[in-house]
Amino acid sequence: MKSLGIVGRVVGGVMEAARSQFPKVVRIETTNHCNAACSFCPRESIGRKKTFMDQTLFEKVIGECVDGGCRMIHMHNFGEPLLDKRLPERIRYAKDQGIPKVKLFSNGALLHGKMAEDLLESGLDEIKISVDGSDAEEFNLIRIGLQHDQVVENVRQFMKLRKERGHGPAIVAACTTTSDERKTKDMLKGLVDGIDFARVHNWAGARNILGNFSMRKPCDRPFRTMTVLVNGDIALCCLDHSGREILGNCETETIADIWNNARYQEIRRLHRESRQDEIPLCSNCSKCFLVGSRAA
Repeated sequence: MKSLGIVGRVVGGVMEAARSQFPKVVRIETTNHCNAACSFCPRESIGRKKTFMDQTLFEKVIGECVDGGCRMIHMHNFGEPLLDKRLPERIRYAKDQGIPKVKLFSNGALLHGKMAEDLLESGLDEIKISVDGSDAEEFNLIRIGLQHDQVVENVRQFMKLRKERGHGPAIVAACTTTSDERKTKDMLKGLVDGIDFARVHNWAGARNILGNFSMRKPCDRPFRTMTVLVNGDIALCCLDHSGREILGNCETETIADIWNNARYQEIRRLHRESRQDEIPLCSNCSKCFLVGSRAA
C-alpha cells in the first residue's frame, strides 16, 4: 500500500501544533438507543449495552469541559439523542455552566410536541437533521424505519415555532446520500437555514461500502475531538460505534489526563507518520485516506 509520508508529517505536524491540552470539541453520547435501522448504519455490530447516561457522570463531564476551556459540545454520538427525555434539561445545564456552543444531530422523527418545545427553550445553538435522498422514496429506502413526510413536517413545524418565539437553534439539514443534490436543495428550500452535503463514510471499516483506498492522510479527530460513550468510556472517535479502542473512562479519570495519555499520544504519532494500519480501528477507515485515491 502506498503511503504519503510527507502529507502525514506536514499535515499531522500542523494538527499537533494546533492541539490544545484539552479537546476543543467533546461529543457526549447520552444514549445509544435508536429508533431507526438506516441502510448504512452498522447497528448490528454495536455490541454495547443500550442505555442512558447517568446524570452525575454527565455533570462531571460538563464540569471538566468548562474548566478545560472546551468551546463546543456535541450532544450526540451513536444513537438517536431525542430518545433521551432529559436531553433539553442536559443542554440547558451545559449552557448554564458556560459551554459556549452546544450542537445536536438528530434523525428528526421525534422532533415534535414537548421535546421540540423544550429544545427551543434549552439554549441549543444548532440542530442538524438527517435528510438523505432527493425525494420521499429515496429517503425511505435509506432511513429505514422513518418516514420522510413525518420528518419534513416536524422540521417545518419546528421552524414555524422558532419564528413564533423569536429564538432557537440554527436548523441545518445534513445529507450524506442523495442521487441528485439539486432536487434535494429544491425539496428543502425554505425549510432549513442551510444544507450540509457530506460524503458517506465506512464506519471505520465496519461497512464495506467505499472500496479500498491507497494514499493515507492523518485524521483530525485524535487531535481535536473526544468522544464520551454512554458509560463514560472514551472511544477513539465518533466512528468507533462498538468501542473497539477505549482510551480511558472519565468516570474514574479526568478528561485532561486521558486526552494526554500515552496511548492517545501513540495514536497521534502513528497518524503523523501515515502508519494508521498499525491502529486496528483506523486501518481501513475511509477518513484516514485521501478522497479519490482508490486502489486499482
